[in-house]
Order: sequence, then structure tokens, then C-alpha cells
Amino acid sequence: MATYHSVLNSKKKNIGISGGTLKFMAALMMTAYYFAVVIIQNGKLYGYVDEYYQMAIATEEGARWLKLFDILITFRHFSFPFFAFLLVEGFINTSNFWRYFLRVFIFAIISEVPFDLCMYNETYNWELQNPMFTLAISLLAMHFMYKWRKNMVLKWLTVIVTAVIAYFGHFQFGLYGVLSIALMYNFHKEKILQIGSGVLVTALGTLSSYFLPVLCFIPIWFYDGERGSFNPKWLYYIYYPLHLSVFYMMIYIGAMITV
Repeated sequence: MATYHSVLNSKKKNIGISGGTLKFMAALMMTAYYFAVVIIQNGKLYGYVDEYYQMAIATEEGARWLKLFDILITFRHFSFPFFAFLLVEGFINTSNFWRYFLRVFIFAIISEVPFDLCMYNETYNWELQNPMFTLAISLLAMHFMYKWRKNMVLKWLTVIVTAVIAYFGHFQFGLYGVLSIALMYNFHKEKILQIGSGVLVTALGTLSSYFLPVLCFIPIWFYDGERGSFNPKWLYYIYYPLHLSVFYMMIYIGAMITV
């Protein structure tokens, strides 16, 4: 695979944000979202059982937790634009595509049980799959977009097929996630078009969040193309299933104590 240099990589910039910093920002927003869903909604407010949930939010304490939940839940779409953009950068610069793809795909599989436990209190639930599956299938989309870059029909048919799979597979951020990644990859040599396409698809996919996640593209605009001084390769892969597991253990132990 050919190696490209991102148009967002510019050492002449006075202001620069590294890839490590973008990942850290994404991880913070992701953690805030899952804290809201798992710890507050499904833990403090007993969200797994609607009857208990209604009773909980009717109390004064429950109302306070609900207000905090309403604030933190706004972050549910904020982390994905960062991860989507960084996935494009990772694909462009990887020296071994299949190793990169397998790493993302394996961690998607590892994360599914913690994700289902946190979201549904079930070991397996097919209603929604964790977003790492969206990242994995988006990598395949970019791979075949590059392979068939001289055939516009096959190139964009790849995007349509992978987006449809993500949609019907119930991958979180699926349809819009694949489209945003595909477009940002397609325009990766033109900064304005790359960021603009990401903003457009993110806006269309985040109507319920009042388009606020498009603000994520402000720090992305200042990406300097550098990994950063703190950017361990495996940390964020491990962190995703790990923090979900810890959150679920916290509410499980809390439930056992209160019984």
C-alpha cells in the first residue's frame, strides 16, 4: 500500500494538536458518555428495569442524578469524530493493513460482551453492536476504496455495501460512521474538503445532539500530523473494553450491596 502524507500535517503551524492529544480528548468524552449510561442511568437510576427507573427518577436524589445524566449524555456523539479522523490517519500511514484491521476487529469482538452487559445487562444482545465494529468495517471500506481507486463504480459501491452492512448489523454510529470515514479518506489530500465532509455527515447524524459534535472538528483542524509524546499504541484499544468492564462491575457490586 502506498504511503501518503496527510494534508493536515504541517510543521509550520504555530498551533498544533498531536494525535495523542486528540485520542485523549476522545477518550474523555467517551468515558463521560458511558459513565452517564452505565453508572447513572443503569446503576443509580436502575435503568435496566423500567418500573424501577420510573420510581428512581421520581425521588429528589434521582432527579439530581437525572440532571447530571442529561448533561453527560450530550457527549455520546462527541468521541466518534475524533476516532473516525484518527482511523483515516492510521490507515493512510500504516505499513501493514491487515495487522491493523485484525487489531481493531479483535478488540471489537473482545469489547462486545462488556458493551452488551453495560447497555442491556445481557451477555449477548443483537440490538446494538459496539462502535469498534464500525471502525473495523470502515477500514475494509478504505482498503477497497484504495484498491479500486481507478474504478469509480467499484470504489463507491464498496462504501455503499459497507455502510449497509453497518446499518443492518446495528453497529453503533454505523451508517453515518462509515460514510464520514469514507469521505474523510476520499478527501484526505484536501484539508477543507476533508474536514468539511466530516462536519456535514456528523451534522446529519447528530440531529438529536443539536449538531454540537461538529465542534470536535475545531481541534481536528489543528492536528499537526504528529503522534505526540504520549501515544502508546495499545492503551486505547485496551481502555475501551476495560473501562466498560469496570463500570459494569461497579454497578453489579453496588446492586449486591444494596440487596
